[in-house]
Amino acid sequence: MTEIEQRIRAAQNPVALTGAGISAPSGIPTFQGAWKGRPIRSFLSREYFETHRIEFFELYIEMVSWCQKQPNPAHLALAEWGLPIITQNIDGLHHKAGSRKIYELHGSLRTLSCPKCGKVIEARPFAEDLKEAYAVRDYRAVGEKLRCSCSGLWETDVVLYGDAVRHMEEAYELSAHADLMLVVGSSLTTYPAAALPDVARRHGAEVILVNDDCVGHLTGQGD
Repeated sequence: MTEIEQRIRAAQNPVALTGAGISAPSGIPTFQGAWKGRPIRSFLSREYFETHRIEFFELYIEMVSWCQKQPNPAHLALAEWGLPIITQNIDGLHHKAGSRKIYELHGSLRTLSCPKCGKVIEARPFAEDLKEAYAVRDYRAVGEKLRCSCSGLWETDVVLYGDAVRHMEEAYELSAHADLMLVVGSSLTTYPAAALPDVARRHGAEVILVNDDCVGHLTGQGD
């Protein structure tokens, strides 16, 4: 049993806050990377989505492939310990690992929804279908596939820059009532999630930061 596990098991109300670093060992790139020579972040704003849907969804196809990755031992450890998870990640690996209480602040890559009729669909088959149209540069077909049968435009369930973050009320409550917060793989530079450790501290919680070698620190594999 690692020292971190001992402290978690001794806590009454532990909670985990996770960022991109926990999924890096699973082979998932961060938004700090580039796509077609440009920072990935530059494609993920609400403004870009609204004005360049065809270009956005070409990247989206690549992003959906991340959902095929598998959770690593760090995800599995958090699931085994039964911690509530507040995550900045959109890859769904905490779900795959078996965690039950997960608050995805930045949404999910797993689904899309139609704001006009409320229909929700799985992203993977949608992306596979789109990929065929992009491969032959049939952008008319791409445009048609980006519409729901009700004529509404499909929306990614990923929170884009400029959108409201989700589940912040629940995340704040968890942080305020925690006696231990484990921060895994987050540089704490993206707000409002970056403010949660301070919320926990102000209410008396111990905050443990694990940014490097998440797998080793949580599971003892690096010892």
